[in-house]
Amino acid sequence: MDCWLQEIERSRTETEVVESARDFLALWSPRELEPITLGWRDLRIETAVDIERMKRWTVDELGGRLALAQGARELVVLRDYFWRAAERIAEIRQARGDPSMIPRSIVAIATP
Repeated sequence: MDCWLQEIERSRTETEVVESARDFLALWSPRELEPITLGWRDLRIETAVDIERMKRWTVDELGGRLALAQGARELVVLRDYFWRAAERIAEIRQARGDPSMIPRSIVAIATP
């Protein structure tokens, strides 16, 4: 796990984070991911939005019904990974001054 987190830390672009997340998710078997897929969710990482969605699913649901699922301990690794990947994307956006990182209340005040 540490090497995967280090890979995120070394990423300089959103694309690099997305590629790393896609590779990390590919290591998980469909059976291991069953508690998250619920038999219908498509777990595909193609964009930063997909990383945020995976973070939301794992964080929200590991605090609830997934906490009791078989393999919940292993799913914590998945949750922590996607949490950090989403944070890294936010850091990259903030470093380049991406307007999506500015709170909307400030944008509303700044625009005529």
